[in-house]
Amino acid sequence: MLHASHLARGAACVAIVLLPSPAPAPAVVQQHWVRLGSRAVGSGGDRDIIRTASAGQFKRIRLVVEGGDLELFDVRITFADGTSFSPTGRFSFTAKSRSHVIALPGAARVIRWINFFYRTLPTGGRGKAIVHVYGRR
Repeated sequence: MLHASHLARGAACVAIVLLPSPAPAPAVVQQHWVRLGSRAVGSGGDRDIIRTASAGQFKRIRLVVEGGDLELFDVRITFADGTSFSPTGRFSFTAKSRSHVIALPGAARVIRWINFFYRTLPTGGRGKAIVHVYGRR
């Protein structure tokens, strides 16, 4: 702490306090994303499909899993024009990471459905998990 006795005559002391800004509420963040569809998946492993409910054009999708720990792989996104895109890699959804964003190639397009294989992770609970898909324009 500086006292007046430590300052030269005519000098000013300025304190700058930086406070972390609060993260936006999840509901506010979610407003930027359009819900495309959801699917409850079993506790073993299998493949599934989510048919989308929106006719809008999107540049990104976001996969969100709630309820259990899953690994999604061989994800294939099929567009209205019949073309498809398969992002590389596997997507793990655990308590630390419940969401993954996938950038779609090219211009914004209408998404018809998303196929994927999945398996439950040993860290996950028993029962069903729900896979939600959101799109961003």
